[in-house]
Amino acid sequence: MTKSRGINADLQSPRTKLLYFIYSAPSSKIKAEPGVKSSISSALGYKSDGHFHYDWNYLMNAGMIEEKQGHFLVTDTGKKEFALQSTAAMNNWIMVVMGIAMVFFTIGLNLGFLPKESVAFFGAALILIGSLFLIIGRRNKPALPPKAKALLKELNRH
Repeated sequence: MTKSRGINADLQSPRTKLLYFIYSAPSSKIKAEPGVKSSISSALGYKSDGHFHYDWNYLMNAGMIEEKQGHFLVTDTGKKEFALQSTAAMNNWIMVVMGIAMVFFTIGLNLGFLPKESVAFFGAALILIGSLFLIIGRRNKPALPPKAKALLKELNRH
């Protein structure tokens, strides 16, 4: 019996790590110099050059990375692979900033150097940010075909 891979295993696969490595570089690009692929292969722990080149060619053929103007860069298609991760990371940072702001607002209101109206402004900003995250979250959900959506409705009736 084979063990299912799951999303976490896919995220930790060498191919995904290769794509993420380039994605994580400044401007999601790496200078295409002699020996750079070998360095990347070694740094990511590939056991063979063949496996590295298989993954590299897969990403190139899938349009996730390309060589352009002397750089290897992640395309928009490749960047979409990390949309959920980057959205979650941004959400976490915003929550930290909001927590700091709430502490600042509490101290400012208690010491009297912030007007009470600033709380309403802060609340409106939180509503706007939350709404944007809801919209972004909807775009990142897997798209189900209409036939599958109809089946879900039918299954939920029973």
